[in-house]
Amino acid sequence: MKVQINIPESLNDITLEQYQRFLSIEQPTNEDLLSCFLNINLEAINKINASKFDEYVATINGLFDVKQEHQLRFVLNGVEFGFIPNLDVISYGENKDITTYVNDWQSMNKAMAVLYRPIKQQQGKKYLIEEYDGTSKYSEFMKQMPLGIVMGSMLFFWNLTNELLNYIPSYLEKEMEKQTKTGLISAENGAAIRNLTTSLRETLEDLTRLQNYPYIRA
Repeated sequence: MKVQINIPESLNDITLEQYQRFLSIEQPTNEDLLSCFLNINLEAINKINASKFDEYVATINGLFDVKQEHQLRFVLNGVEFGFIPNLDVISYGENKDITTYVNDWQSMNKAMAVLYRPIKQQQGKKYLIEEYDGTSKYSEFMKQMPLGIVMGSMLFFWNLTNELLNYIPSYLEKEMEKQTKTGLISAENGAAIRNLTTSLRETLEDLTRLQNYPYIRA
């Protein structure tokens, strides 16, 4: 029996769950790559023409070389989701959950359940999304969202965070130097600022590491 194989044409043809499954494999092979991203088992993979096998692997790897744009809205199973309209006024709970879940691909669906929520009202290009009530309502649902949209939103979020994290340490160091010269800073406060600066730089390193998406090369 011939197996129907659908080759993804973009990262939006791959789900977040497929990518999470691939990343959960400790030392993935090209067979694992095709199994995860084509949704086929080993028996079906063994029946693929050898030249086609290499072609499929190269095609999928090539999808990860395409820069993904940040998309504010997308439709999943008939429901339209919108990215948080204004990150400057997000709640403490939203911010806490985003920073908790965004640093691990295995919890990325929970981060997406914070960043994207169903649109409840819209006027032109403007829209309002559902109030945040934790990740449990949509976290499993978000496993089916297109990977390209996840990548695009994360690139946006990382760039925004990188700018902030690059600015804050230098600002704190300048403030500490200024206060040290004027005698307004205590040893305790100085140590606290240095610890915060170190912590922020470590966070920036973590985000940079996470931005290097692992995948198999042909």
